[in-house]
Amino acid sequence: MEKVVIREIAILVPENQQALVDHLISAKQIKTGLLIAINAEKMIACAKNSQVKALIQQAEFNYADGISVVFSIKKKYPQWQKLTRIAGIDLWQALLQRSAELSVPVFLVGGQADVVNQVIEKLSHQQVNIVGCQHGYFSEQEERAVIERIKQSKAKLVTVAMGSPKQEIFMQKAQQIYPDCLYMGVGGSFDVLVGKTKRAPLLWRKLNLEWLYRLLSQPTRWQRQLNLLRYAYYYVMNKL
Repeated sequence: MEKVVIREIAILVPENQQALVDHLISAKQIKTGLLIAINAEKMIACAKNSQVKALIQQAEFNYADGISVVFSIKKKYPQWQKLTRIAGIDLWQALLQRSAELSVPVFLVGGQADVVNQVIEKLSHQQVNIVGCQHGYFSEQEERAVIERIKQSKAKLVTVAMGSPKQEIFMQKAQQIYPDCLYMGVGGSFDVLVGKTKRAPLLWRKLNLEWLYRLLSQPTRWQRQLNLLRYAYYYVMNKL
């Protein structure tokens, strides 16, 4: 699958979400590596933190989750005008559906203990083959034991809901010990799935205003949304 480069980060440019799902998990092959959603916030994190930037540069599968990143790709690469945003939670659910169809073993990491248990219950009804789980509140000293559990489970898809960049750092450490699976960072997707956090209505999503809905429903996010303004500077000044 082709990639483009935005601010020194290589990003996949699939025809659509289904094409990306087919690329990652099929009856013939399950890809291995880190699957990371790229948005303005992560781009700014890369500009501020060389460790995060190096990690994301090394990731095998970065995809455009943020509409600002999609606009940047279209501006820098006119041939990709049909590229659309792929929301992380939608991709996660699509990969879980594919995993259920193919009996792919899945391991869940992150969230509060009660939340991850609710996620397991919901996914079990969808016939997802859950082979293990771990809440997200473990210490650095417990990290190795968690990774060993993932390895022993022989999971082929590990989804990590710990927030960025914590989840990406954990995924990289896990990959170094157990590289034989696909690791996906899913942020707050567990909370959305169980109804703890409300997702933007469909109309807002179609208008690419999911970020604005989150800001209005969670005003404490305003400092995080300042990253959009910082990224807008890169866009306007063609520093892509």
